[in-house]
Amino acid sequence: MNLEEEYSSLKYLLEKRKLTYSEFNEIIGNYYIKDYEEIDENYYILKVLCSPSFVDNKRYDYYTDYVEVIM
Repeated sequence: MNLEEEYSSLKYLLEKRKLTYSEFNEIIGNYYIKDYEEIDENYYILKVLCSPSFVDNKRYDYYTDYVEVIM
């Protein structure tokens, strides 16, 4: 998978906001995830590394809204 496809896959999963454990593991292994933090049981925020080629040639990292991991 190239970086553009990996970024698209990440965006799709983040939009869901409710992820299975398998999807969450896929996300935290993604190149663009810099860090994550559990904010409550089964609720996480993720720090996303943004590539210059995707955002006006400027690089910045951002935190997501929470995602819930469902079993």
